[in-house]
Amino acid sequence: MGNRRATPRRWFGPPSPKVSLVAASREIPAMPTALLVDDEPSASLRLRGLLSAHKEIEVLAAVRSVAQASRVLKEQAPDILFLDVELPGGSGLKLLAELSDRTHVCFITAHPQYAVTAFEVGAVDYLLKPIDRMRLGVAVGRLLRAIRVAELLPATGSAAESTPPAEWGKERESTFVVTLRGGEKAILRRDDILWIEGLGKYSRVCLAGERKPAIVGRSLAEWMEILPADMFPRLGRSQIIRLARLALVTWKSREETVLSFTGSPDALTIGRSAAARLRELSAAD
Repeated sequence: MGNRRATPRRWFGPPSPKVSLVAASREIPAMPTALLVDDEPSASLRLRGLLSAHKEIEVLAAVRSVAQASRVLKEQAPDILFLDVELPGGSGLKLLAELSDRTHVCFITAHPQYAVTAFEVGAVDYLLKPIDRMRLGVAVGRLLRAIRVAELLPATGSAAESTPPAEWGKERESTFVVTLRGGEKAILRRDDILWIEGLGKYSRVCLAGERKPAIVGRSLAEWMEILPADMFPRLGRSQIIRLARLALVTWKSREETVLSFTGSPDALTIGRSAAARLRELSAAD
């Protein structure tokens, strides 16, 4: 297959029990490694200190520039890259082209404006300085989960790249392999889906525990064919919700109702006809 690069994949939501069992049967690195790239000595020192509480991660090195990071990456392929954006010698984004498929990126920066770009290039997380200890713990959990899931995915250049492993299946009841906007692959669990909003050929999918909804290359009609209607009723023309995870309904006006769900800060705004359908469902219960 030559040097064809595997399509990056992302995991949303915690692994299912079946995934955990499979992961346990494979050889997974006992100590994932990390490279810190930050030109601020105090910030780098703080991050290294906070990471010392996470004994499951070994910090390989802490460097301060694009050139220094590039030299390290030529010698080693860390599992995790904590990366600042604005660095001496250029943007930290330049380093992404030098990463192996096994390296997962978490951006660390004082500038929130880079967040959209970070997630577009497949970052696992995005931390704002000064880094909060608890928020770092969340990021570490996501990074370790991404490492575990990567062990289950097809190897680079294999014939399995375009065909997910049999244990995922194309349209399993509990797990789906989908294509994100930009071509990345993602593994979604049905139980993590809170709501879906149709966007033509695409859909916006809100998942429990994630920072923001994912844009998926699957229409609302396609979702309706594979999700059980009793668990995921359709509201109006463009929304499907996980009714059992609906936590709060805020009736703002005749034209606007806001739905909040357990497990996510992202609310869903619906219109008059969708609100009427929701009242019907509530009355039926």
